Amino acid sequence: MSRRQWIIVAILVPLVAIGSLLTSRALTGDSDTPGLQIGAADDETDYDWDYFIPAGTADLINSGEPVAIVPAELTVVVGDTIRIVNEDVVDHVVGVFYVRAGSTLTQQFRSAGVLEGDCSVHPSGAFSLTVLEA
Repeated sequence: MSRRQWIIVAILVPLVAIGSLLTSRALTGDSDTPGLQIGAADDETDYDWDYFIPAGTADLINSGEPVAIVPAELTVVVGDTIRIVNEDVVDHVVGVFYVRAGSTLTQQFRSAGVLEGDCSVHPSGAFSLTVLEA
């Protein structure tokens, strides 16, 4: 990994960790105000939203290629499920979701709300997720 990539990772990881910590209370409903709730989806689930980050994605991004694996804005309904498979050798951020290299993230949306954050796999660098009541 180049020095530039290490610097970006060194900055991104703490920012994602802090963002995750700050939003986790809203996501789990542990705060004084109700927030959007999500939870792990069953591995046997048919996913309503399925995204695949192929190996080499970080290399494409570093070479200046615009990569649009997920949309900048996604609207789903309560009960929908999402899966993000990361087969790249680099961790990626999709809104509030941090998807480690070689891993799969699965979530089910359990309440209405909006989540926004950075996105490493969309040219805009941002991802907004709106969950509507079914």
